[in-house]
Amino acid sequence: MVFYPQKQVNLRTKELATAKSELEKTNQQLEDYSQNLEQKVALRTQELTQTLENLTKAQAELIQSEKLAVLGQLIAGIAHEINTPLGAIRSSIENIAEFLQENLTKLPKTFQSIPVEYESFFITLLNSSSSSTNLLTSKEKRKLKRQLSERLEDEEIENVEDISDILIDMGAYEQIDTILPMLKAPQGKEILTLAYELGTLKTSASTIITATDRAAKIVFALKNYSHRDYTGEQEVANIIEGIETVLTLYHNKLKHGVEVIKNYGEIPSILCYADELNQVWTNLVHNALQAMDYQGTLTIDVQARSQHIVVNITDSGTGIPQR
Repeated sequence: MVFYPQKQVNLRTKELATAKSELEKTNQQLEDYSQNLEQKVALRTQELTQTLENLTKAQAELIQSEKLAVLGQLIAGIAHEINTPLGAIRSSIENIAEFLQENLTKLPKTFQSIPVEYESFFITLLNSSSSSTNLLTSKEKRKLKRQLSERLEDEEIENVEDISDILIDMGAYEQIDTILPMLKAPQGKEILTLAYELGTLKTSASTIITATDRAAKIVFALKNYSHRDYTGEQEVANIIEGIETVLTLYHNKLKHGVEVIKNYGEIPSILCYADELNQVWTNLVHNALQAMDYQGTLTIDVQARSQHIVVNITDSGTGIPQR
């Protein structure tokens, strides 16, 4: 057995105590550093999260600002597009109200006065009543009126001018051979006039439906385009619906001199940044219209190819000159 001097033992003990103290100090420093590092990481993470939220908010505000800028440029045309169907609805309702006020109480007696043998002619007139003559030019209407008047005079029918006008307005001039027996009857004009007035109600009701659908489409486009629920995340959307929304808002600038050709394929709804894409369609349509000076052809192709949806928007403008 080896015995060390007491002095050497004391020195060794002191060295071990010092080493232990240094080790404990180092451990404490490491623990403090670890805690500080965790705090710094948490702080940086919070700062990055806040920065990301601020960027998302700024992006949303920018997108909304761009939307409002576009709507600001289009608002006069959009207001006109809304007022037009509203005016048609108001006019049609006034026509219906006026007819009912003047004729409602007389209708039962008037219907009873129609001879049985002329009921089929009356139904024929009602069924043929339409607004198809709106497609005729003034020149075509004048020519058609002369032809009808001559035919009615040959049949020795009275009031040929008035009857010709009614037949043309009703779009029933092609039924002239069918209804001639009724027109020759003493009450022929009266029956024709009643059918015309009832046909006008039918046309007014159809106008109201069409105008209501048109106004609803414009309101939906405005709502869909200007909504404020931007989250910065992708959402399921249909590319064609987004393009149609933009075309609806630009309708007033398209309808007078631009032919829009749509070649839409069958495409699925996809995950995308719908708001950003709507801004893309807006910019492309706007630039195309300016390039054509609002006169020409705008062609829109949307097709599914492999795993992609391909959109081509082409205008008939002169393009940018090459230098």
